Amino acid sequence: MLLGLLSLLLGQIFGNSVVPIGTKIAAPFTGPVLFVFLRFVVATALLFFFYLFSKPKKIKVGEYKDFAFLGFLLSINVLFFTIGIAYTTVIMSTLIYSLTPLLVGVGGHFLLQEAFTKQKVLGMLISFTGLLFLLSQSFSKLQERAFGQPLGNIIICIAMLGYSYYVIHSRKVLHEKNHAAMQTTFLTFFFVTLFLFIILLAGLGMRQVTIKPFSPEAIAGFILVGAGSIAQYLFLQIGVKKTNAFTSSLFQYTGPFIAASITIPLLHEQVTPQLIIGGFLILAGVFIATTYSQFKKSLVPSP
Repeated sequence: MLLGLLSLLLGQIFGNSVVPIGTKIAAPFTGPVLFVFLRFVVATALLFFFYLFSKPKKIKVGEYKDFAFLGFLLSINVLFFTIGIAYTTVIMSTLIYSLTPLLVGVGGHFLLQEAFTKQKVLGMLISFTGLLFLLSQSFSKLQERAFGQPLGNIIICIAMLGYSYYVIHSRKVLHEKNHAAMQTTFLTFFFVTLFLFIILLAGLGMRQVTIKPFSPEAIAGFILVGAGSIAQYLFLQIGVKKTNAFTSSLFQYTGPFIAASITIPLLHEQVTPQLIIGGFLILAGVFIATTYSQFKKSLVPSP
């Protein structure tokens, strides 16, 4: 249990500090498309060694379309995130991504026939009220260090949508088709790298992407973020395996606080009363929609 809790915490630390902060600092040295491609080249290469020792399951040719679709959805997430983070703050991005469990619940209702209760509707309304409030605050240029720019936040919202549907389809691949988590992650990363390579070639062909000699900052950036991506996914998988769904869901609320504790001194991002109000509404809504019923049950003593 202790190993699971530690793994969940480490997964959140890498996912809400190393990856977004490293991307925000290093991506401008190469451009977003080239940076995210190099990030996944590194991540896929590193993950390949773990994959070799994971006793992969034999996959039929027709099943690769599932991993290709996962790669497509994750490509939307990482590409739009890398573009959007340049125009907003890490704290804002983590608050926007806090909506992921809520959207997974909505998508699961329509795609996986999961129950959608009045409690989830209430939580969704509260969370989206908080999101709209934060987006409205970002139109004030005087508070850009707290809320970022509207364009960046909208792009991050698109990235978050891609990630949410990636999570939904991952559940389908892992549970309904019984694929292993390590194998699914590696093949997804492989297709992400392939799709990003195609996008990179298209950008070069249209002269929208340029390749110049890599600076030490750029090299350190995509290696660090690539390794951080592996750590984020592996630690979270270990944590879920060693604990349970309820415990792992509680750790999702630590993301904005981890980001704030690091980005305030490092990137000089600001926390204002409006940011706290909007963030509280988002997290409260997600808690009501996804965790409250489990939390309530945990308080009831066993007979």
